[in-house]
Amino acid sequence: MADHIHTIPVLDALREPNGCAFCTMQKNLERSVIQFALSPAYMEDDLRQQTNKLGFCRKHMDAMYKEQNRLGLALMLHTHIQEICKNVGNITANRRPLPFLGKDPNAVLPKLQEYLGKTHASCYVCKRVDDTFNRYIDTFFHLWSKGGDDAKLIESQDGYCLPCFVTIITAAEKSLGRGKRDKFMDFFLPQWQKFATELAGDLDWFIQKFDHRFANEPWKNSKDALPRAMNFLAGREEDSTKHARERASNGGAEDE
Repeated sequence: MADHIHTIPVLDALREPNGCAFCTMQKNLERSVIQFALSPAYMEDDLRQQTNKLGFCRKHMDAMYKEQNRLGLALMLHTHIQEICKNVGNITANRRPLPFLGKDPNAVLPKLQEYLGKTHASCYVCKRVDDTFNRYIDTFFHLWSKGGDDAKLIESQDGYCLPCFVTIITAAEKSLGRGKRDKFMDFFLPQWQKFATELAGDLDWFIQKFDHRFANEPWKNSKDALPRAMNFLAGREEDSTKHARERASNGGAEDE
């Protein structure tokens, strides 16, 4: 497993000093997939077949648009729309222009709704990220199970956000036998509870600082408690993390 393709990105994320390691893995994966999709690979038939079928969600279309490869994105969206038109045409073949008109609309509308519903809900980037992220989770538990320095690194983590915490404990049920699962939970649950409790304390002091009685008291560790709490509850967003770090480094907090 030492040379496994997924070991390095998992360990790199675990070694980052701040934040949720699994959020880091997801963000790195998103960047990697987006950069790949907008590389010259978008001219390859196999990639275009996938993007024609799956398309992109709004979040990832926006992210790709910001990458400044407008031609690459336009080409992929163009052939994706052509794919949609072709499939809608096949479903509604030999019908009147509006699919709800005709002798037997019940035969057409369910098929049309099913196809368009699946197409609207799918995304090439999401699928690639999810598929690889699931392998990262397997790697995470494998590294912990074999013990040694990698296991110690995992056991030193305490900054998992709530969505990733749910992901980890859910995956532990499936990936670990009962004995190892119980051993994992024995250190993981109390450690995460301690992290969450400390964050709640920082947020409480942030709130107290709005009381004039505490205006001259030190901020302690609460200057960036609000964006950290947001990241904890909903997963890390790079922009908010950067914003919090910048404000903290400038010696300020949210506007009073």
